Amino acid sequence: MKPRLAPWLALTGGVALSFAFAPSALWPLAVLAPALLFWLLEGAAPRRAAWLGFCFGIGCFTAGTWWLFVSIQGFGGAPVWLAVFLVAGLVAVMSGYIALLGWLAARALPASGAWRWLAGLPALWWLIEWLRGWFLSGFGWLSLGYSQVDTWLAGFAPVGGAHLVSFLLALMAGALV
Repeated sequence: MKPRLAPWLALTGGVALSFAFAPSALWPLAVLAPALLFWLLEGAAPRRAAWLGFCFGIGCFTAGTWWLFVSIQGFGGAPVWLAVFLVAGLVAVMSGYIALLGWLAARALPASGAWRWLAGLPALWWLIEWLRGWFLSGFGWLSLGYSQVDTWLAGFAPVGGAHLVSFLLALMAGALV
């Protein structure tokens, strides 16, 4: 694959992930989109992996939170420039978490193999979602587990909450890769 294509694929994968959630509820995308990111991270240097994670996050959080602009500007009456600034800031901060996932994957995990795909990346995904839910933001929206409310995976939520469901989806994505 051409190196210039990877960030665009990551961005597209992030956008696709947003369609796993309501109202689209295309739940298989909650496995396929992270699998694409995991595949793109293979063999990437830490800086490149962080950039790919950031691009994935930009796609996901822009497509998944666009309605905040409507709420802030349309219903809140804020000027357009302020609404754009606030939403763009939120998207950038949330994308920073996915960038951290990429960086940590490149720095701390084996370059390839079952340990990376079936333990390391799912655990990192779980950790990043957990951090995103309380550290600096408390913004738990668009966590993978919330995309599964009408699927068979919802049966795991009473056992370990949305984070367990997220881990299982990331595990499936790793197995797919």
